[in-house]
Amino acid sequence: MLEEGNWIMSVDMGWLLHHYEPAWNRLSRDRAGEISAWLQKHELEHLPSPLPARRSEQVMLYKPKSPIGAYINAARLEGPFERHPGAAAEFLGRLAQDLGWQSGEAEHGL
Repeated sequence: MLEEGNWIMSVDMGWLLHHYEPAWNRLSRDRAGEISAWLQKHELEHLPSPLPARRSEQVMLYKPKSPIGAYINAARLEGPFERHPGAAAEFLGRLAQDLGWQSGEAEHGL
């Protein structure tokens, strides 16, 4: 399913619980931690982190080694951008330029 959504999707914790362990009726912090480890084992990340422990909470799943994952990593200064905020700013700046954002539209002179 992530492949169809360009390696990013939103699901609720109930959906994740069902796909990880359908026999579980309840979700807890420990179980959310198990689900998080399972996702990472499959090379997937999630936001928020740590995962919430309520079935109705929405989470975003993404593959860090995908085009969208690169932008998320840059914005969060994670992965290859962890120690390179300048590179992250340049990378995201190019995205803003590609999206047509004009520097004259900045508020408050920033």
